[in-house]
Amino acid sequence: MHRFDTLFLDRDGVINKKLDGYVCDFESFKFMPDALMAISKLSKIFKRIFIVTNQQCIGKKILSPGKLSDIHNQMLSEINRNSGVITKIYYCPHLINESCNCRKPKNGMIQQALFDFPEINVENSYLIGDSDSDIEAGNSMNLSTIKVDNKYTLASWTRSLTNINC
Repeated sequence: MHRFDTLFLDRDGVINKKLDGYVCDFESFKFMPDALMAISKLSKIFKRIFIVTNQQCIGKKILSPGKLSDIHNQMLSEINRNSGVITKIYYCPHLINESCNCRKPKNGMIQQALFDFPEINVENSYLIGDSDSDIEAGNSMNLSTIKVDNKYTLASWTRSLTNINC
């Protein structure tokens, strides 16, 4: 039995450096240190990896869904080039003050992934995020959660995980 089933990753602050504003083009998208290596290693450990990201820049009309898709496609190309695999990206385009069910800390994106992939074993699944709202969303779905920051990064967690599994 697979001990590690599904990994949910927040984007900004986990995969790429968080900006004061919004990532509006791929030139301003900067991977966190060793994030590509981490995703590559994690792709070999987990059955599937999803990105779940709040992107209210769409609701604010700062970025179009098409432009976000372009940024994500370039990000995925870099991840794939480094032997990483992202199964699917889920994003919430809504503003903070809209009452949607997808914006973290609500768990609609995770619920959608469970609907799309009913074989997910929640007991063996994880969510990694850099904000309290990420962790709250993961906890509400009974995922194991890990909070990262600029010092304890996705790469740090991956190193500790792969040392345990050696």
